[in-house]
Amino acid sequence: MTSKRSSGGHDWRRKLRDPSPLVRREAAQALGASGRATEVRELLQVLTEDGSAAVRKAAADALGRIGHHSARPVLERSSRHDDDETVRQAAAAALARLTAASGETPAVLPKHKE
Repeated sequence: MTSKRSSGGHDWRRKLRDPSPLVRREAAQALGASGRATEVRELLQVLTEDGSAAVRKAAADALGRIGHHSARPVLERSSRHDDDETVRQAAAAALARLTAASGETPAVLPKHKE
């Protein structure tokens, strides 16, 4: 018997479509922890289409951990336009990680509340 983690990204990608937001959030977190750029497309879709803010936030966090440049346009859009503030903040933080990793000047800076 294999565990969820040892069964590979395919099971986690399938779980991104689970009816439960808790399962989808866990799947996004697991895919981000994998660090594999092959997971970016699925996570971008979750970030733009999932109805749960917690799941979208997990996808933004995961994209920041993976750090693939192809996520930049969607993260920029989400950091400005997502309906949920926690998702906007997570997307901005993911952008900051991408920027730090690439040495570029940030296009969007995370907002800091004082």
